[in-house]
Amino acid sequence: MIFTEIVVLVIVLQSSFVQYLFADAQRTVSDWLVALSEVPDQAELAKLSEQVTPNFEAMRPYQKNYLHEVLESKSQVNHFYDLYCVRGDKNPYISGASLRYFCSSIQQTTLLHNPVTRSG
Repeated sequence: MIFTEIVVLVIVLQSSFVQYLFADAQRTVSDWLVALSEVPDQAELAKLSEQVTPNFEAMRPYQKNYLHEVLESKSQVNHFYDLYCVRGDKNPYISGASLRYFCSSIQQTTLLHNPVTRSG
């Protein structure tokens, strides 16, 4: 009797419909875990945006839009920081004291991949 139940269970679990349900559940749980892992980064991005936005009120709308795009994700902030704060490339939207302030503000966050080795 138990052997028959195990065989039936194995057959049912191997069906394409059950495999589809398991795959869908796995995707859903995976998406939840990714979203949960991004919560601290999103909070840090919001905090950084709140900190720097008042200092950039005098900027033109296209400059503000650019900064908002930079502040959309941790990877974009890291890319900006590496390119303009560490490497010193010319940024067409932000320069001088504004760039130094923004770089300093980024450096004070937990958003950088490896903030211990950064300098700027």
